[in-house]
Amino acid sequence: MADNYHEEKGRWYVAPMGRLEWLETILKVLAMVVAFVTVATTFQPGEGLSRPDGAAGTQSRILFWMAVGLALAIIDRLQQRELLSIAFVVVNDLAHWAMYVSFMSGLTAAAPVVAYCGLMIAGDLAKIAFFATSRYTVRGIPKPLLLAGVGAFVVAYGVVLALSL
Repeated sequence: MADNYHEEKGRWYVAPMGRLEWLETILKVLAMVVAFVTVATTFQPGEGLSRPDGAAGTQSRILFWMAVGLALAIIDRLQQRELLSIAFVVVNDLAHWAMYVSFMSGLTAAAPVVAYCGLMIAGDLAKIAFFATSRYTVRGIPKPLLLAGVGAFVVAYGVVLALSL
C-alpha cells in the first residue's frame, strides 16, 4: 500500500499490500503464534495471576502499556475501514495481552520472550522500511513522527528481550 488508500475510502475495503507490508505481517503473525502458544502453556485456569517482581515485572508492565497502545490503534483502524488491518491489529493486541498474562502466570522461560520480541522487532523494522520508502502517511501525521512511534515499539521490544537474557 504505497499510497494512502484509506484516506479516500468511505466504505469498508481491503487495501493492496506490498512486499514490506507482507514481510511485516508474516513476521508478526509468527510472533503472535508464539504469544498464543506461550499463554496456552503458562496460564492455568483457576490459579491466580500475580504481578511478577524484578525483570519479569518490568517486562509485564512494558507489555501492558504496549497492549494499551495497540488497543488505541484499533480505533484508528476502525476509522480507516480497512478490513485486513482491523483484523490484524485486534489479533496483534490480543497477542500482547497473551504475553502479559503469561508473565502474570509466572512465565520464566526466556525462549518464548526472545522469539516473540525478536519477531516483533523484525516486523517493525520492515514497517519502518515501508514508511521510509513509501508515500504512505496516516491522516497527515508527519513521517518522522510515524517513524518515531514505530521506533518506540522497537525499543520497548528490545528492552523486554534484553531483560530475558
